[in-house]
This record gives sequence, C-alpha cells and structure tokens, in this order.
Amino acid sequence: MPSDSRTLPGTAGAMTSLFLLSSLVTALDAQTPDQRRTIDAFRDSLQAVTDSTWLQAREARLLLTAQRERNDPLLHVRLGQLALRQGELGGPSHYDDAASEFNWAADLAPQWPYAWFGLGLSEYALGGRLGGGRDRTNSPALTAWSRATLAFARASVLEPGLAVRLEALARRALRERAPERAAVIREALRQATVELRSQRGARLLLALGRIQRETGDTGALRSFEAYLAADDDRPLALLELGRTQLLRGDLRGMAAYLAGASDEDPSAVAEYRADLLPIAAEAELADFELSRGPGRAETLRRFWSQRDRLELRQEGERLAEHLRRLVVARREFVTAGDDGSERLDDRGRIYIRHGEPDDRASFARPGVEPNESWRYRRAGTDLVLHFVARQSPTDFRMVESVLDVSDVRNELMNSPGAAASGWSDGSAEQLLRSRSALAPVYGSVHTGAPALVAAFLAQERALGRRGIQVGARSDSYTLRFERELDAWGSLLVAGGSGAQPAIQVIFAIPGYAIEPATGAAGIVYPVRVRFIAVDEVGAVVAAVDTVARIELSEPVPPNRSLLGRVAVPVRPGRLLAHAAVQYGDQAGTAFAIDSVVVPSPGGGVLALGDLLVGAPRGRLRVPLGETVQAALSPGGVVRRSDGAELGVEVFGLEPGGRAALRVLIAPADPFRADPAIALRWRAFPDRRAATELVRPVGAGPIVPWHVVLPLGNLKPGSWILAVEVTDAGGRTVRRETPILVETP
Repeated sequence: MPSDSRTLPGTAGAMTSLFLLSSLVTALDAQTPDQRRTIDAFRDSLQAVTDSTWLQAREARLLLTAQRERNDPLLHVRLGQLALRQGELGGPSHYDDAASEFNWAADLAPQWPYAWFGLGLSEYALGGRLGGGRDRTNSPALTAWSRATLAFARASVLEPGLAVRLEALARRALRERAPERAAVIREALRQATVELRSQRGARLLLALGRIQRETGDTGALRSFEAYLAADDDRPLALLELGRTQLLRGDLRGMAAYLAGASDEDPSAVAEYRADLLPIAAEAELADFELSRGPGRAETLRRFWSQRDRLELRQEGERLAEHLRRLVVARREFVTAGDDGSERLDDRGRIYIRHGEPDDRASFARPGVEPNESWRYRRAGTDLVLHFVARQSPTDFRMVESVLDVSDVRNELMNSPGAAASGWSDGSAEQLLRSRSALAPVYGSVHTGAPALVAAFLAQERALGRRGIQVGARSDSYTLRFERELDAWGSLLVAGGSGAQPAIQVIFAIPGYAIEPATGAAGIVYPVRVRFIAVDEVGAVVAAVDTVARIELSEPVPPNRSLLGRVAVPVRPGRLLAHAAVQYGDQAGTAFAIDSVVVPSPGGGVLALGDLLVGAPRGRLRVPLGETVQAALSPGGVVRRSDGAELGVEVFGLEPGGRAALRVLIAPADPFRADPAIALRWRAFPDRRAATELVRPVGAGPIVPWHVVLPLGNLKPGSWILAVEVTDAGGRTVRRETPILVETP
C-alpha cells in the first residue's frame, strides 16, 4: 500500500518519461554499493520468511517510520520488497502495493537501479496474475507487462549487472510454460542495449542473446556477434556463438565453440565444464581440467569427435544434440533442492545422456506415487528405466523396479501368500501391466506358484537394474532413419586370414522392408554398410562405408530375410565397434555399439573368437581359415532335424601346440536374473563334440575348428552352447552363445 496519502504520479505517465529521468541530477544521483548490499541483504532475509503475519507486522512498523521520513527512497524500496514477498506467499493484491512503493522510490531517486528493478518485478508479477497472452491487445496483463519492460530496461541501463537476474527470471518463466513472460525480459534487454551503446552494455548483449536463443528468436546470433565485437569477453562470445550456430543445425559452429576454449578465461572455462559435466566420465573430466589453452580445445574436440565417429555421425552432430538436450532438460526436468537451489532430477540426467525416450508409460492411482518409465530401443537389448517422485512431485528418482513406486512390493516380497493376493487386488498387477508396451516381461505377469512369482519379480528387477547401470554410466545419440528397416545385426570375431584377425558385420533385412533392383545378372540388393571400430583411447582402428551388392536369382520373399556380411580386418585389442545398414536414402537400422575383444594371434595368450552357429543348409556362410566356410543363422536359430554347424577360431597356440576342445550345453533359464547363477552344464551328447586341436608347424596362428552336430538328443527350445578349450599348459578359455532349437 502507499506509504502516505499523497497523490502518486500516475503509473502510465511516469513510464512515458522513464528514459528522460536519466538526465536528472539530484542529491541521490547514484545508488552506493553499501545501499545495494543493504537492499540485497534485506531481500535475502525476506526469502527465508514464510509467515505472512510477521511480514505484515514488519510492514506496519516501516509504514510508521515512512510517515516521518516520507522522502527516504531506501525505506520505500524496503516496503516494496515486503509487499513483493507477501504477494509471493499468496497475497496477489500486494503486487499493487509493491508497484506503488517502488514507483515512489524511483521518483525520489531516478538513478537507483534497484528501485526500477523492483518496479519491474512488481509489474511483471501483476501481469502474470492478470493472465492473458501478449497477443491480446489492451489487456490488463499486456499493460502491466509493458510497464515492466520499461522498468527493467531502465534498471539495466543504470546497472548492466542486473542482466544475470533477468536471465534467471526469463529461464524460470520458460520452465513454467510462460513464454509471454520471458518475452517481457527479452524486450527489456533489447531496449536497454539500444540505449546503452557502449562497452558497459556488453553484459546486456550476452543476456539478450541467451534469452533470444531460448525463446527461438532468430536475433540471438546478431546479439552474440555484437557481443564479440564489443570485445568484452572474447572466449565467452565465441562459446555462445558456437552454441547458437550448433543449436540452429549449423555444424560449422563447432569451430567457434572450440576456438573459445583456447583462452584462459575463468567464466568461459566454467561454461565449457558445465557442458561436459552431465556426461563426462571422471577420467574425461580430469583430462579437461588438467589441460590448458590450445590443449583444452583439443581435449574438447577429441571428446566430441570420438562420439561422432562412434555414432557414425558428422563431426559436430553429437555436440549439437547435447546442447539441445541441455536446453530441454533445464526447462522440463528441474526440481528445487532442500536449500532452494535448482537442479536436474534423474529424468533430466538420463535425458541429457540418451535423449528423448522411444516410449513412456505411467500409472496414476490413489496411494501410488507419481511415476514414469522410459524405454530406449536399442538393437539387441532395450534400455528400460523407472522413475518415482517420493519427496516432491517434481523430484523423480531412478528405482530398480516398477513396483518400487508402491508399497505393494513389500507385501509381494515378504510373503508368498501376499504375492498371490497382491496380484488379485489389482494394484500391483495394473502397475506392472501399465508397462506392457515397454518390455515383454510386463506382458507375462506370473501368478499362482510363489516360486514363479519370485522368479518373475527377480527378472523384472534385473531389467531395471541393468537400465540404471547402463543408462547412468553411458551416453548415446542413436542413428535414426526416416524409415526403420527392422534389420538384425551382429559383430563377430571370425574369418581372419593368416595372422590378421577380422570382424564380420553380419546383417539380416526382412524381405518385406526392401524392394530389389534389376542388375545385369538378375536381382540385385544394394545395401550400404557402415562400420567403425575405435580403441580404448578413441583412435580409429578400422572404418568401412561400402555398398554390398547382393545378387540373387529371385527376389527375397516378404517372410524371409536378405542375409549379408562384410569382413573388416582389424588389429587385436579391446575395441568399441558400431555398424549400420541402409537401403536407399531413407531406410536403415543402426545396431548397438558393441564392446569387442579381438585376440592377438601370435601373443601366446589362449583365446577364442566368436562362436558361429548355423544350419548346415544355411544361406549365410562365413570363412574359417582358407578352406572352411561355416554356416551362420541369425539369432542362432536351427532346426532339430537339420542339426547345427558350429565353428570357432582359436588364438594363441604355439607352432605344433595341442589343445583339448569340448562342447557343452545348458538349458537357458528365462528367469535367470543374476549372471553369477551357474547354468546346468553338461557335455554335448555327441562324440564329435570333444576333440583335439593341433596347430601344424608352419601354419598361421589362427586355428579354425568346424563341426556339424546332430540335435536329436536336445528338446526344442532355448539353450546355451559353449566351446571350452584347454591347452597343454592347463590354460582354459570358454565362449558361449544362445541357440534356439526349433521343431521341423
């Protein structure tokens, strides 16, 4: 409320003369640092107060003082802050009182930036309370926001350092889905930069550019170019220019982004570190912090380029996507900490690492906390993550099981009898079935026997545990195509020549997804195959981008698959490898990034390549040595009546060295949640499944082994096949692979 009964200057009239007031000189020309510290301290003390009665009492005491000291602008600023705080606590009418007090202070001390800033906050809050968009001409909200714009602009001209607070205000508006409020701040900064054409206004240009970028204003690039020209902080200007270009899809922005990292500028270095922090491993972050000058720029270039190469993308794409995710996460997934500070919840952290999930699910019911589950489609094994908000409706934390969002889990786990009743009352079962689109396990909820229920719950929890382990420790930008081919793919260590190991890029594309071309020799399927392998320090070991022209005598039927492979010679070591197949310009499939261990042929260390399992009459053949070609069936699917071909390469045998080889078999357990649980192994029921290997003197160090095994003694279903090799020195190695035995 006004501090006395004098007639205040009309708000509209006062606003029209705001920019003339800067020429006035009074006894209170400028606000001293001590006065600003006093005002800030008073404001900060009010933020800790939630008792409106205490605020009213404090206001009443200050009003009594104002009757005696009516021309004290500091007193009116304090009264304005008290009214603002009361408005924030649920008394919206107090915003009018705050505007009156700040307006009075600005009239008494037109050169006080805090008076104008407080006036802007008051009118800004009034506009929000009155509602309505900025497109509603002459609406009360628009009028209040117009006054806020002028007041914020005046405050920024007098004190450019207020740009930091205005940035925070605009970001909060965007998080609250109120772009019209963010536009108020943007316009105020634009007006201030027009009036303050000097180096003092450089900080305003920086804030203006950032808000323009977040609101989708195309003027952001011009603002940052002007900030660079002002030469106030060149590294920060280059960083923001690069960010803006990359967010607009211009990958040339990576050059500007990296150029800013070469200087020892604390504010810019802090920004670069903030960009890295959400996804960098400890070692990667340490590399950044220990590097200096051009070395820092090279560290950043290597960090982002390695990810581009591994994801089969153009240089700069991964950084551009990361910046986009940061913008979204800071807008969509922010929660307040216990101390009032803002931070990302676990959804935001995962979003920055892996982007938009392919599928989401939630379940709302009284007594069940807010919850979400996300699925990321990955070739091989999908990633499923669960989030629950317990402490705050906006603070979602990762949990291992979807049942962790409800107390019913305790009943299910503590009592077998409660397990059955837990399903029957509907709460647990509905919670689980609400995720049926995310993974097959949720579509097969087991009931009845306590052992089956317990095994089901263990499998479901293992799925969520893996989601946390992979999701929180990795980052990805999966290659997407306009049309998904639904292709299957695998990377296998096999087909080496002499002393040179190789990786086979195996693929199977459904016939319904492709149309053949006509070639000179008949039907041709041109499949583009991309592959890359990098070592542990990110250096490229092998890269392939080729078109495999598969010629057939007749088209592939819709219910069968086009099979193909590309062999890539590689050097030994632990590699990260990635492959994708593409058909035409728009259709393709990217396979999962795989960790591949390529044994050293002459290193003296006993090792095995990958197991090749296929039907004897299979269409896809992989060379093993110079004379043998082993069959390979996608997914290890074989018919019981046909038997199975099995092949593998053995590394590390000395010339003339011998080793014992045997094949083992174990039934696959669909509820085996823990890999540490031993399978029920037994010797494969055929005499050819045990033999002796010899590396002939003069032969290459890669020793191939190949056999055809009958399947008549195995029941149809899922099995795990293993090859175990023991050399003369007692060293033993083993490789396993799944096999699916079908009936004829």
